[in-house]
Amino acid sequence: MQFGKRLLVVGTIAVLLVGTVGPAVAHETQDLDGNEVTFGGADEPLITGERMWLEFEIVDAESGEPVENLSENLTVSIQTGDHEKTALELSEKHGEPGVYEAPVVFTESGDYVVHLEGSIDGSAVHTHFEKEVHDRAELEYPGTDSETNDTSASSTDGNQTSLSGIASGVGTAVAVGAVGVLAIGVALVRRRR
Repeated sequence: MQFGKRLLVVGTIAVLLVGTVGPAVAHETQDLDGNEVTFGGADEPLITGERMWLEFEIVDAESGEPVENLSENLTVSIQTGDHEKTALELSEKHGEPGVYEAPVVFTESGDYVVHLEGSIDGSAVHTHFEKEVHDRAELEYPGTDSETNDTSASSTDGNQTSLSGIASGVGTAVAVGAVGVLAIGVALVRRRR
């Protein structure tokens, strides 16, 4: 009986983790003076050559309510490598209170730093988030003629490696969920005996 209860608790925790691990794969949350700021791309992964939307969701940590009307108080800029910071236009997302978005077309893949500066409810904000941008060609299928004709092992392995990094977070969430569901099922069967 004791084992069944423990298994039920472990399974329930695992299922709950799926809800937090899945979205956390692509988004990062920071606590800024009583406000939770969650950053990520509207579409993940971020890729080159297409209009992408960087999103910030700002919620009052105490009340859980969205913090609205901040687009005039905040600035967003991006930076990569040795390049200077480039400011982006930030606006409140239509129909989603407390969500702010900035459009950008990335021309190079790599690691970017996204800066959020200004003020929220009178408190100064100066923070940053790191984000990887992938080459669009890595996700295209079938590839261009020159890529399609090049069937060398190194080219194929390179694409599989980069795509496996994108999928690994989702795979982890699915595995945790499966373990949780299995554990709950076993616990319920044992409990009925």
